[in-house]
Amino acid sequence: MGDVLKIIAEKTNGESYQSKKYSHDARPRPGIEYDIGDKIVWKQIGETVKYTTPINLKKLADQIAANNEPSIFKYFLDGSRRTYKVDDISYDNKVYPIIGGQIGIGCCVRNNKCLKKEDYWRHLVIVLPEAASNDTWSSAGFFNEVLNDVNKSSKIETLTRKYGIQFDNILHYCWEKNIKLEDKAIAVVQMKMLDLEKEMVASLVAKKKLNQNSYLIKDGSLEYKIVKSSPKNTKNDLTDAKIRNNYKYVVGVSKSFDPTKAQTKSGTNSNIIAKLKPFERTPAFLYSSEISGASFIIWYLRLRDAKYTDNVFDGVVKVEMVVLAPDEEVEPKNSDEIDIISAHLLNERNPVCYGKDDRWANHIYPIYLTESFVKSKYLSADLFMELF
Repeated sequence: MGDVLKIIAEKTNGESYQSKKYSHDARPRPGIEYDIGDKIVWKQIGETVKYTTPINLKKLADQIAANNEPSIFKYFLDGSRRTYKVDDISYDNKVYPIIGGQIGIGCCVRNNKCLKKEDYWRHLVIVLPEAASNDTWSSAGFFNEVLNDVNKSSKIETLTRKYGIQFDNILHYCWEKNIKLEDKAIAVVQMKMLDLEKEMVASLVAKKKLNQNSYLIKDGSLEYKIVKSSPKNTKNDLTDAKIRNNYKYVVGVSKSFDPTKAQTKSGTNSNIIAKLKPFERTPAFLYSSEISGASFIIWYLRLRDAKYTDNVFDGVVKVEMVVLAPDEEVEPKNSDEIDIISAHLLNERNPVCYGKDDRWANHIYPIYLTESFVKSKYLSADLFMELF
């Protein structure tokens, strides 16, 4: 048993089983991201022009390219994580998994058509069951003590001194009926990754990097889950007006989505999305999210012709923007602004990463490069598991 697992077992009065270590992660697969959760109901039109049919933006996209207009998108953000089963440990005759996680948050900036690193955060975490805490008053304080002891181990101190490698957090998960404990622990790593994404957006805003000529594309949805565990007055979610305001010049672009979740009162809009022609977008709709406590403007944009892809939803991305005003003050977004954002997104789609990523048809190319940069910074799976 390695130093780290030994320290955890001794500090938490648990019994380590020295289980086989393995990685959970596989290569992302293309296709539809089916979701059994609540459907997104598009309550009302989210833009000033009440379109009833798709809008073709080829002419506008070509005009922007022909005039050599600079893209409104300057920053590109991607968050990524990898998780590993590193051991099993028992408390009160119950066995729990210990999960290790690598989190990478990267932002690239484009100047004069050259993409380079703006910022990168690497975060190494250990996820333990809440039952590991010996402190009934402050689990967070107890796990910080364990973290300090782990980072003082001879192996980690040597790696810190030579390469700056150490663990950043010990997180914890709770037992929940009918949910696999490994899935529960992986969800905790995912939530930490999303929190770090929000912190990097806030950092860019604090440095006055984002404005109407320097938008940020965030890879994936902006629909962050409400942080119920946050202390009062320290919320880091979109229910806070200050946090929402950070997203004034941020566009979320999702490569995978469940088209059946997009519904109006008259039924699903999945057929409308599937039948989008290249360069077309759907009308924009407004919806209020119970997950995040915020409202969003959402539309779908086809980047590529379906006849060149594996299914009809390949080549379509979901585009989101956070509504900054409270629900009672929400007004439709200017349709011209939505058209300009969409046209610039269309011009970001080339060149492709065909053959390098099965999701090539849904990629915004600078996001693909940012993803590749973030993943290149991971420790290898073997090296990471050797930390334990």
